[in-house]
Amino acid sequence: MVNDTTYEQMSIMQIYESLCSDLTEAPNKIFKLLKDNFDITKFIPRGFYLRYNQSVGSDRSIPLESVLSLFIFKHLFKVPTESLLRLFLLLCDELKEFCGFGHVLPDEPFLSRFKEAFESDIKTVFDSMVSLSLDICDEMGAVLEENQEPNLAKMLIEDTSALKPKVKENNPKFLQSEIRRQERFAKTINNDKFDPIRAAYKNMPKTALANPAFKLDYLNGHFCYGYKFSLLNNGFGIPLDYQFLDSDFYQSLQAPSFDSPEDQKYFYDNASLRPILNPFLSKHPNRFNTFLGDSELDSYANFDYLQKNGFEKVFIPINPRASSPDGDGGAVSINDDGIPFCNRAKLPFKKNGSENKPNASKRIKFICPLRKRLAGKVCTTCSDKCVDAAGGRTVSVYPNSDFRRYPGVLRNSDEFAKTYKIRAVIERTISSLKSNPSISSPNSLKTATLRVDLCLALMAKHVVLILAYALKNKEFFKYFRSFKAILKIA
Repeated sequence: MVNDTTYEQMSIMQIYESLCSDLTEAPNKIFKLLKDNFDITKFIPRGFYLRYNQSVGSDRSIPLESVLSLFIFKHLFKVPTESLLRLFLLLCDELKEFCGFGHVLPDEPFLSRFKEAFESDIKTVFDSMVSLSLDICDEMGAVLEENQEPNLAKMLIEDTSALKPKVKENNPKFLQSEIRRQERFAKTINNDKFDPIRAAYKNMPKTALANPAFKLDYLNGHFCYGYKFSLLNNGFGIPLDYQFLDSDFYQSLQAPSFDSPEDQKYFYDNASLRPILNPFLSKHPNRFNTFLGDSELDSYANFDYLQKNGFEKVFIPINPRASSPDGDGGAVSINDDGIPFCNRAKLPFKKNGSENKPNASKRIKFICPLRKRLAGKVCTTCSDKCVDAAGGRTVSVYPNSDFRRYPGVLRNSDEFAKTYKIRAVIERTISSLKSNPSISSPNSLKTATLRVDLCLALMAKHVVLILAYALKNKEFFKYFRSFKAILKIA
């Protein structure tokens, strides 16, 4: 095989001259690109300026837009710490000029206090960027429709992930020490059925000692102590909103009293979708008609909620845990009137009331057609019972189940399989976030700081989209996710 690739050997002086050229020319190109196409002041609400200057009674010596520009630079170039960021600021005059700093530069304590004091205000800047990005995505989605491709701007995708802070429980040695302790215990009891690994995981603390907000969960393919959050994307992979699933969030769900652990699990697995989507859809109504989610969101209540909010197609795989168990050998079917029918007794089931609890699906209960009460006890006269219960079978029918079965598209169709693959864009978005050291390995143990860091990292994603759109390049769809790609064509 002949290799046509040619290589040119460079001397040490050539490498040195090339490096010096990049260091002197690249900063000017980068900051000119940002300065010409992105203006942070357009996204800062007036109330943020007022609250920023309120504590000192006059304008601060460090401008608000300068601090935000510095943080955006940090996450665009994935600078891991504030100390390294400040070092860049001290050494790079171009960075000072781009951010608009005067003779006073922020130190590390100032940057840390800024994130904690103005968390909610930074979120308003992110929301302002989302509004502009949605308009850009609508325009690009119309281009896709003209080319007879799915309109990615009309798709809303949800997924969960977590920030993994540096706590001792996340150190692999912490788990290994517990496994060794259980192995020593296994030798003392001499029980072959005892599994030390299973016992070690069961004996692990439910929360981290440094901060109870970091909970043990199965995230990102392994067990870890993380600060869990939910992320909303559109079909382009642009982050639109986020919500941390902490104790404050779950308390806002106003969970009812549970009759059984199964009811409690059902509630917390499915009831989180509504409080996540409600704030976002109230700010951006009538923009989306398609929803994509994981099978853990499969519930009658969620499909009913999505249908009422204008989603014409829902791509959520059926979760067997959210379905009524079969295992009856075809003893029960649903007739044309939507009433359960006993195929053995050839009789329809009897209605036995309905339930419509808050944050749960409305359901109608039906009981065995041969159920009776004899001597004060419930029993059935059926000679061929399909269940072991004394009163025979009980079946619940959910009136909203039709949209779950037929969510605007046939579940076994090519459209369902092809469209559901688009959900991978949110996995790529989360993966790109995890390539940022301040997100993948955060140094802070304060939840407020972690929330702001995620918000700023998501803001950097919108800056990339705005830059790609401002370049008016014909190959926009190749560059709106990658800042490195934009730098190559700028």
